[in-house]
Amino acid sequence: MRNTKIPRTTAGLCVAIVASLVAVLGMPAQAKEAHPRHAEVMNRDRHLAHEMNKDYGHLSGHYNQLQKQDAAIRNQTRNDMQKNGGYLTKAQQKQLNGEENTLRSEVSADKGAPPKTQFEQDHPRRAEVLHRDDRIGGTLNADAGKLGGNLSSLKQQQRSIRQQEQADAAANGGYITKTQKGQLNAEENQLNQQIKADYK
Repeated sequence: MRNTKIPRTTAGLCVAIVASLVAVLGMPAQAKEAHPRHAEVMNRDRHLAHEMNKDYGHLSGHYNQLQKQDAAIRNQTRNDMQKNGGYLTKAQQKQLNGEENTLRSEVSADKGAPPKTQFEQDHPRRAEVLHRDDRIGGTLNADAGKLGGNLSSLKQQQRSIRQQEQADAAANGGYITKTQKGQLNAEENQLNQQIKADYK
């Protein structure tokens, strides 16, 4: 039987190709699963953050308070992992999951339209446009690192829509017309589509 040794140059090339694939595709599955408790806690946290930002204007004015609670859970997760050399214990995972369950219950309880302010009663068209703008702002902040480097451009577009709304209202004695509301809503829809397209 013939000797079928792979030449050193070919072996070296194979190692380089595998290293390149790992760099491009990410770490091996075993490495990704090295911290399953941490992964579970953070996946639930991401889902919670998404829920809060999706319902930004429907949380009875408690959005900032709920965001602070979410940030506290993330900080606790980081602190626990640092204490344990990069891992979460089962007890810590259970504690964090309990806090996330409590926060989820609060988010669910706070959903629903808050009482209308005087501004909303007097300016329903402006309130609708500005409410949608608030939700876009919440989405941009939540997805800041996942927008393909386009966060600044998207925020500038959001500012332009807000400035246009203010200019329209100033030109009409504090109100906007149905046509202006339609135009502003269309611009917000377009910006939402860009955010979805840029989300990575």
